Amino acid sequence: MKKIWCLFSIANAYDQPDNNLIAWWSEKPDINNLGNALDIRIDHCKSDVHLYEILDGQTVRMNDEALRLQSVEEGKSL
Repeated sequence: MKKIWCLFSIANAYDQPDNNLIAWWSEKPDINNLGNALDIRIDHCKSDVHLYEILDGQTVRMNDEALRLQSVEEGKSL
C-alpha cells in the first residue's frame, strides 16, 4: 500500500475536527519541509525543538493549535 505523510492540526475550539489537514508529502518531510509548511524559519530556536518533536511523532501545541504528523495508508480511514 502507498503511504503519504500528513500534517494535521486541531485548533483550540470545541467543534474542531481531529484531522484538519495542513499539508501532505509523499515521503516523510524533513525539518525544512515541515518548517516551510508552518511558515517557520529554521534558526535553532524554541520552534525548532517543536518541529523535531512533531517529526518524532509527538503532538505539539503551537499558537493555540495541536499539531501532529501521521502516515496515512491509501484507502484506509483514520
